[in-house]
Amino acid sequence: MSFLDHLVDCNRHDIKNFLPLTHRDQRVGWVKRNVVAYFSSFPNAVKCDSTKVETNPALNTPDLLTGSMAEVGVTLTAAGLTKPWRNEPYAVGTRFGECLFELERAVIPAFGVRGYGLHLTGFVRKGGQISIWVPRRTADRPTYPGQLDNTVAGGQPAGLSLAENLEKECAEEAGLPADVVQQARPTGTIRYRQEIEHGLKDDLIFSYDLELPAGFEPCNSDGEVESFELWPVDEVMDVVESSDSFKFNCNLVLIQFFVRHGLITPSHPDYSRLLSGLRGDSV
Repeated sequence: MSFLDHLVDCNRHDIKNFLPLTHRDQRVGWVKRNVVAYFSSFPNAVKCDSTKVETNPALNTPDLLTGSMAEVGVTLTAAGLTKPWRNEPYAVGTRFGECLFELERAVIPAFGVRGYGLHLTGFVRKGGQISIWVPRRTADRPTYPGQLDNTVAGGQPAGLSLAENLEKECAEEAGLPADVVQQARPTGTIRYRQEIEHGLKDDLIFSYDLELPAGFEPCNSDGEVESFELWPVDEVMDVVESSDSFKFNCNLVLIQFFVRHGLITPSHPDYSRLLSGLRGDSV
């Protein structure tokens, strides 16, 4: 295991295994060939051929598209091709901020549409040394139970701005008050495409740094985290570099943090490849 291995894993995919999902001649997602037959069962929603899966032009409003795509999603979930539904709608579009229709979060990978999320690294400086607040996910989570996580992390649902969602997630996951959250610093984005058995995780993460006072201790209220520990940054680096203990995409957020704070320097043999991988480029 190495820092680069995490980037390679998150960007492992073969686009030849997919057909583009298009809406009015614009690509909005990717449908894996092994699930195209399920989409073909809904001719009122999509038209499938050997080159693409296309939304029905007659579905000319976001509400009509949302309803029809939900029917497809329900069938995919019933067939065991997605995670259980979370009743959390995501906006689907060709860029961030556009909403052509909404789609249940659990089925986003099966449609191969861009999923957005935000991750925040909460850290403390003491005596010139950095420590990071590291949560462990509860064992009963439907996704990635028991794994280590970023201080705050969550998907970006439809209908909320990034600022609103950051405030909500920070309150739920770490008990951070709004006036503290307002001090969080946006630090860029991270892109990756990871092929999974029945779809594609085509994700973009908005990352944030938040320096916290030494006396503050995060407290979870939504049941996703069983504990928080304050780790010296060297220990976090060792765990990321040597294991899969962190949830898969959290490794990328932490690697970006290490680069940004000068802990991974240009002298590192994989430095340029790490930067490319964080942008979603070939590694």
